Amino acid sequence: MRRVLLLGVSLLLSLTLAQGLVCNVCKFKVGSLCFHRKDPCTVMDGQCEVIKAYIENVKLFSKSGCTTNESMAHCNRTQQHDSIFDINYNRTCCPHDLCNGASPSSSTLPTRLLLAGLASTLTATLLL
Repeated sequence: MRRVLLLGVSLLLSLTLAQGLVCNVCKFKVGSLCFHRKDPCTVMDGQCEVIKAYIENVKLFSKSGCTTNESMAHCNRTQQHDSIFDINYNRTCCPHDLCNGASPSSSTLPTRLLLAGLASTLTATLLL
């Protein structure tokens, strides 16, 4: 019985490892709003990444996805790519499933705008 249990655990572990690392993907995010979300990516040899763009200490936007082993040399570094606008890009990487940001939400920008409009209308009605 113990051998069967050990074999089962080993099989499950090997299947989990064979699937690779799953990462959130957002091609353009401002604040907490993702304007170009895609399905999660899977990487066999690499990590999840988040790239944030800054001017001095002000965060402009970010993107998240999968990085490969070749690109991992740039992880956890700040690089200046744009000398005209003095934009710095900070790339961080992480080795766990979905570690690079919030999981995809079902709420979209039009839904959020509609809810904000309804809330302001209700507030205006209550104040009259």
